[in-house]
Amino acid sequence: MKKMTTLTSALIVLASFGATTLSSYAVAAPDPKKIEERKNRKSSAVGEKVGKAIAKAYELYSAEQLNEAIATLQGVESSNEFDMAYLNRFLGNMWAAKDEKKAIDYLRKAMKPDVLSFADQAAGTRLLADLLLSDKQYNEAIKTYYQWMDFTGEKDANVYLRIASAYMETKQYQKVIEPADMAIAMQDKAKPNAGPYTLKFSAYYEMKNNKKVIEVLETTVQIFPSDKRWWTYLAQFYSIDEQYEKALVTLEVAARQGMLETANEYKLLSQLYSNSNVPYKAGATLEKHIKSGLITKDKTMLNSMAGSFQAAREMEKAAQYYGESAQLDNDADAYRRQGSSLILAEKYSAAVVALNKSLDAGVKVKGPVYLALVEAYFYQNKFRDAYQAVQKAKADPKYARQAASWESYIKERASKKNITL
Repeated sequence: MKKMTTLTSALIVLASFGATTLSSYAVAAPDPKKIEERKNRKSSAVGEKVGKAIAKAYELYSAEQLNEAIATLQGVESSNEFDMAYLNRFLGNMWAAKDEKKAIDYLRKAMKPDVLSFADQAAGTRLLADLLLSDKQYNEAIKTYYQWMDFTGEKDANVYLRIASAYMETKQYQKVIEPADMAIAMQDKAKPNAGPYTLKFSAYYEMKNNKKVIEVLETTVQIFPSDKRWWTYLAQFYSIDEQYEKALVTLEVAARQGMLETANEYKLLSQLYSNSNVPYKAGATLEKHIKSGLITKDKTMLNSMAGSFQAAREMEKAAQYYGESAQLDNDADAYRRQGSSLILAEKYSAAVVALNKSLDAGVKVKGPVYLALVEAYFYQNKFRDAYQAVQKAKADPKYARQAASWESYIKERASKKNITL
């Protein structure tokens, strides 16, 4: 499984991409009476001096001459509070495409007196919040989004998503959940946005609450069934939570839909087969994707394949991969395992070769190797060789009793065939 810190960072970025389109939004604690008063606020007209400057700037802006439009308004002043608020909002809107920090400064000055029309004040506050979020002023962005909600009394899924994202960025993980849930509740059910689910997933992961992570993922695989990441994440977290049967079923579903792509995903599938006592599929999964080149054929994978095929009683395959593992670094124990597998496959001559390689490579515990040689020689009717191997096995006190039982058996069989030991 990949490091989850990397995984979480990637998900946070993904969530922010899901929050680019904004519309109407939620209530913190709005006062309906005040909202109605704001909407009915008497309209004001901008003064002639400021009006002319804005008209000229707008003409330049429409002609895509942004720098010239901004320059036209630089230095324009008025003693009228409404005129200056209107001018600053216009400048803030233009600077937003050029310099976020300057746009924020102008919009703050424009919003502070609260003298603009309801629509302009609402739009300006909303833009200010968005710019603060983009400028990584997360706490200020959260505060301004809630001011916008209180001012308008509106609800909007994307505002809550952005609030949740800001809480995530400031590592206030517990606070991510409520706005993310609000975003989910308000979003278009026909076109669900994965962003709030991603943020909930990331927050619960950071809080080390795997049970809640699994709850989120069990929901996302239903809502976004064609998105492979949710299936693979769910399988991973089932595995972490030791729900191996569920993990295997989940990853098998993903595999059947062609969703598995990486070496780690197939390695996990193989491991889950092993955990669920399906060793043949564990080995076959690795074998297939090693042959395709997706999984690197290294010692770990060779031993894992060999062990799986051994557990599945596919001894020739087990012997093959133990042998390949042994050859990588002249591994005495891998040669021993290869020899034992070949005996079970009734490939006695090949077993002798592998077991002698184990001895030549300096296997630390020789007793089991000599006992295996006894068996390999015996079933080839090579009783003298088997008898010599017995004598060497008897030299190890731990294996002397087993060797002695073989010794009497070998003598009996050799006697029947008139072979002198």
